[in-house]
Amino acid sequence: MSERLIANYAPSAGSQRVQRVMHARGAGARGIFVTEHSMAAYTKAHFLQTAGQETPVLVRFSTVFHGKGSPEAVRDPRCYAVKLLTQEGQHDIVGSHIPVSFVREAAKFKELEQAMRPSPDTNEQSPAQYWEQLSHLPESTHMLTWLFANDGTPASYRQMNGYSAEPLKWVNAEGTEVYVRYAWKSKQGVVCFTPDEMAAVQASDYSHATRDLYAAIENGEHPQWELHVQLMAPEAAATLSFDPMDPTKIWPENLFPFIRVGTMTLHQNPINYFGEVEKAVFSNDALVPGIEAAEETFLTEQGIDDFAQAGERVRALPDCERDWLVRNLINDLQQASQETQHRAAGSFYRADAQLGMQIAAALGIDLDERMPRS
Repeated sequence: MSERLIANYAPSAGSQRVQRVMHARGAGARGIFVTEHSMAAYTKAHFLQTAGQETPVLVRFSTVFHGKGSPEAVRDPRCYAVKLLTQEGQHDIVGSHIPVSFVREAAKFKELEQAMRPSPDTNEQSPAQYWEQLSHLPESTHMLTWLFANDGTPASYRQMNGYSAEPLKWVNAEGTEVYVRYAWKSKQGVVCFTPDEMAAVQASDYSHATRDLYAAIENGEHPQWELHVQLMAPEAAATLSFDPMDPTKIWPENLFPFIRVGTMTLHQNPINYFGEVEKAVFSNDALVPGIEAAEETFLTEQGIDDFAQAGERVRALPDCERDWLVRNLINDLQQASQETQHRAAGSFYRADAQLGMQIAAALGIDLDERMPRS
């Protein structure tokens, strides 16, 4: 999956300016990561060996699909790119504020990227266009239960978590391997906008998140995130009912609890934003000794289930948050074709029957023709 992120964060050849098709709208800052708990038992990476070690970082936040001049309050995943400048080289952690991805395969992501671009006739993003693509991607159902809840509209870059896009492999000094997923947990808390709040912010300030981050650092209110990891032994990976390498899935916390590693503090705004932040290249393949790419899949053993975790996610939402999810999905799907609505509602039904029926009823479509009840 990392190819998509490498391409999006690499500058155009022969160009003095980075022309990002995606992740175009962003903000960034510098800071320090302090290791608080040694991870030497799991990895030989130098910056994780000793409590108290300090590692400089460069961070860039961005929306994913919307353009450079778009408002920062839009419903969109926020990309979360961290460059750790370690003694052994650069280690980049690139991911999203949502813990799952749309798709498993990079090729499908490229197709989705095209669908998310402005329509050629109106030059505006078209729900009919991107839902046509999403409705053919059942594995995106889990991500959509996050994106169309209020989680899809973070109030600021400071008040959101970050998650690595895909699992990696840690290797310790003895050669023992363990799979790992990263999570950056905001010490400012997680705050999201309702649709009404989002609309109000968009109407008054297109750059509210950039201003918020810059002002907090300038005022000495340095934002912090705790780095936590989930660890999975290879023998445990083979026993799961889902593919643990699948980026559309989470690792259940009750089976793989989060372990606190350290804290990142952003304390320095860029002096030359373009030179320091926009020219930076981030890649999930930027690794250091003791951190390696993981196998791409365990699908031959586990098979594919696109809806189980999506359903669990929906049923775990508080009633008010579930109501927002339903309302947001209906409002967006109203702009899609009936054929697309059928496919999308069918996927949501497979995740959670009540959710699917609520969407179908509001859109005036009959799922009984295609979705036998069981």
